[in-house]
Amino acid sequence: MNAAGTDRGRGVRALAIALAVLLAAPTLLAPALAHAEDLKITLVAPLSGRWARQGQLKKMGAEMAIAEVEAQGGIKALGGGKIVLREADAGDSVEKAVSAAQRALSREKISAGIGSWLSSFTLGVTEVAERLQVPWFTLSYADSITERGFKYTFQSSPVSSLQADQALDLILDLAKRNNQQLKKAALVGDNTAAIVFFFKPLREKLLKAKGIDIVVDEVWTPPLADATAIVQKLRSSQPDIVFYGATNFPDSVQVLQKVKEFGLKTPFMGVGAWLVTPEYVKTVGKELLDNVMSVTAAHPLKGQEDLVKRFTQRTGEPFMTQDPLMSYAHVWIIKEAAELAKSTDPKAIRDAVARLDLRSGPAASTLIPGYIKYDDRGRRVGATPIIVQWQGGEPFTVVPAELATRKPVWHGGK
Repeated sequence: MNAAGTDRGRGVRALAIALAVLLAAPTLLAPALAHAEDLKITLVAPLSGRWARQGQLKKMGAEMAIAEVEAQGGIKALGGGKIVLREADAGDSVEKAVSAAQRALSREKISAGIGSWLSSFTLGVTEVAERLQVPWFTLSYADSITERGFKYTFQSSPVSSLQADQALDLILDLAKRNNQQLKKAALVGDNTAAIVFFFKPLREKLLKAKGIDIVVDEVWTPPLADATAIVQKLRSSQPDIVFYGATNFPDSVQVLQKVKEFGLKTPFMGVGAWLVTPEYVKTVGKELLDNVMSVTAAHPLKGQEDLVKRFTQRTGEPFMTQDPLMSYAHVWIIKEAAELAKSTDPKAIRDAVARLDLRSGPAASTLIPGYIKYDDRGRRVGATPIIVQWQGGEPFTVVPAELATRKPVWHGGK
């Protein structure tokens, strides 16, 4: 064969090889495409009953984060896998919450869980997660959540005792700057775990150390039958400050409506984000709410205006609070852990969370102090309480001052 024929033969063979490669391309690409693996997480929160509003808000925050993760290409270490949310209703009792967690974590492979809002629920649910070795993220406050030696529980909020200490310091400072002296305090709230742990240091040492007497100490098991007697005690004892922990809306409204009826003007310091939902404006009015502050684990900060705008546009809510903020952050934390672990295995996710040190990104920028790291107990390092105050029908961050969206206002006087 001459040189021209040889060249033509080589050309035909090259063309045949090229065609074979093109025809095989879908098959060659299939393993890469198949590598995309979805990450399933569960949200166990009260979606019915007395605390349902908080569960709904938590779900909104989680869904917003999941949508944003997907819009950014999913979990890259899992081939662009999506985050799939499985929700479970914790209802209105510890037993229902534990049962919901058991079902959610046993039905299919779940890589991580979020919940359960109320500390009493979380104490039970985290026992299930620990036994099944599924990492669990919670905003619940009770100190005891991370005092049991669990390896799969991650508590992102500052604990109740720390919140009590900071709330008292703020109140004393505000009163002093307004020429008020606090001598008498009232503790009014339910016996859910977070409130118990918030009241405990106030009752046992903090108030006494500041020379403040407790003149009313009223605690009940939800639901509250009648708030009249409680508010009558407040009116007759005239405390300078009320530390307030009615964690569900019906109980809380009962107390506040009686406060309004009796014309009580004592400042209220709440315990948690349950006290800053929009429903309060319609129920008790802006004027009464302007007496109210609350210590929370998270709330929109200066510089987070775009985040809040995305949330309100997406959900139709008038403002953003701790509950959707925390769920939003938790989804992003789980996403970053999956990137680090390169796996959907719950144990691998847990080990990745334990060594996380996020200094940038949505999770880090959402929560004070601007980074995400957990200690050996599972508590978030640097977690700092936030003080929120109702002003003009909307709750604003007033402490810490450098990240506040409004300055605190003292509404003293009886």
